[in-house]
Amino acid sequence: MPEFRYHPDPVATGSAVPDDVRCSVCGSSRGVRYTGPVYGVGADEPALCLHCIASGEASRALGTAEIPADFTDAAGAPGEVPRAVVEEVTRRTPGFAGWQQERWLYHCADAAAFLGPAGFTELVDHPEALDELRRGFLGSGWPADQTDAFLRALDRDGAATAYLFRCLHCGTHLAYWDTADTPSRTGAARPRAATAAAARAPGPQRDAPREQRGPVRHARR
Repeated sequence: MPEFRYHPDPVATGSAVPDDVRCSVCGSSRGVRYTGPVYGVGADEPALCLHCIASGEASRALGTAEIPADFTDAAGAPGEVPRAVVEEVTRRTPGFAGWQQERWLYHCADAAAFLGPAGFTELVDHPEALDELRRGFLGSGWPADQTDAFLRALDRDGAATAYLFRCLHCGTHLAYWDTADTPSRTGAARPRAATAAAARAPGPQRDAPREQRGPVRHARR
């Protein structure tokens, strides 16, 4: 299996599963099939091997000459992150499926490594990520007791899930949360996701709105 700097174990995170199906791009059966989202104009349900994602062949085959397909949205990448890094994350790294809108997290002017979905049980081992999530809720006006109750209800296989990353430079763990239904509190804004930065990158942003880019395949665990 190819190595991915920003997604070290796609099988463990659920972004790839054992399967002997032949890849829609190269025609080979490599024993593992990608299960994450594809944003492009190719087949509605392509069977992709990880080798074709790593090489960029899948991005080229499922996109157009002007707009290659992506496996992750580039929105949210800080401006100091090099264009080449954003391209590697979006076009040559397996994405992952969340409940509503996936996003990649960044730290130390680089993309962080995706470690997988996480619940409260997994997050307690990474207090800096849990504390960042808590600050996002409290900063949005949520009471401390409701914030703690929501965080304790996070479940890696449930309807409210966190997504865990690790900085490749300083080792800081990062996370954001997503739910099947947005939690709300009367008079409070939706809590901010715990991201390293909210700036958009000047690099390979979505060249056209997602709804104009053809079929979108979205596979939730």
